This record gives sequence, structure tokens and C-alpha cells, in this order.
Amino acid sequence: MKQVDFKNNILWPISMVGIFGISYFLCRFAFYGLHGMKQWPNFLAIVGLIIIVTASLLGNRIISISTIVGYMGGFILAMIFHTHGLDQGGGGTNNAWKIWGGVFISSILIGLILNYIFKYRRKAYKNGLRG
Repeated sequence: MKQVDFKNNILWPISMVGIFGISYFLCRFAFYGLHGMKQWPNFLAIVGLIIIVTASLLGNRIISISTIVGYMGGFILAMIFHTHGLDQGGGGTNNAWKIWGGVFISSILIGLILNYIFKYRRKAYKNGLRG
């Protein structure tokens, strides 16, 4: 019984933070030449880390996974669908940060919804309300 508790309470959060750290390193440093953003990957990483740690403490694995998927998926989709433009002053603009942030937030919201659905179904199943 203690082995299961150790696995659930310690190894899961550590592995989620580790995977998220690798995702952050890849997006922020390895692929910096693709996006050129310094602060946005850091901001999303801080928000993601807070969400992963909080979700892990509360035992919500789906939210941890959706946060990691949203971070990497948002980056990938931003690099595929971003556009460059010019502002009125002649400076360059890019919408990659909007795409990345939108996918990141959407993924977290989907994780919250799925977590709620699975909790409700699990509770209904335990109470004998199958369906």
C-alpha cells in the first residue's frame, strides 16, 4: 500500500514537472530561432508550473497532462499558423504569442472540464447510477 502512495503522491508530480521542464527548455532555448520570444515562454511556463503543482497536490492528473499538452501543442500550432506583419510605425508584428497562449488556455480549460466529467462519472458509478 505504501508503494502505491509513493508512486501517486511523489513520482507523478516530479515526472510532470520534469516533462514540463523539458518542454520549456525546448521551446525557450532550443527553438528560440523559430519564435524569438523571450518573456512569453517564461510567463506561460510559470503559469503552467503553478497549475501542474496545484493539480498534482489535489490529485488531478488530467489537468497536469492537459497543461503540458497545451504548452507544447500551443507552441507547435503557433509555429505552423503564425503570421508576420507591420504596425503603423513600421515595426514587425507576429501573432504566434496569441496562438500559443490561446491553445495553452484552451487545453487547460478542456482538462478542467474532462476532470469534472470523469469525477462526476466516477461518483455516479460508485453510487450505482451507471449511465
